[in-house]
Amino acid sequence: MRMELTNNDKRLIAALKRNARLSISELARELDLSRTTVQKRLKGLEQNKVILGYSAILGDENHAGSFQAYVNLVVDPSANVAVVSALEKIPQIESLYTVSGRIDFVAIIRAYSPAELDKILDNIVAISGVKETRSAIVLTTKFDRR
Repeated sequence: MRMELTNNDKRLIAALKRNARLSISELARELDLSRTTVQKRLKGLEQNKVILGYSAILGDENHAGSFQAYVNLVVDPSANVAVVSALEKIPQIESLYTVSGRIDFVAIIRAYSPAELDKILDNIVAISGVKETRSAIVLTTKFDRR
């Protein structure tokens, strides 16, 4: 059963998206709520898997010399599970999404050279069940709301 988010839950999530390192006291002050209320709502959001975890977002300097590419994949439907399993083993794939339309998956790849990207694409095309790929290299990020 899906948890119904209150306005305070949404405010709490927004504050954590801006800075997940805020303490309970800081969150309570920012949201004008009691510490007990913040703790209770946060625990509920975690238990109901609205919040799955907290992570650090690396700055661009940690990806120096690298670039991202979006790879659209068309896959034989009977091979979806096997293809996902094979793609999961390629460490340069940062994320994989199912999408609607003619494309089945979008893979986000981080590579350090065009030659490395070419090798990764060769490995993807070699996976049984992958029928077609189309890729685009990310030039700049205008904004990222993570």
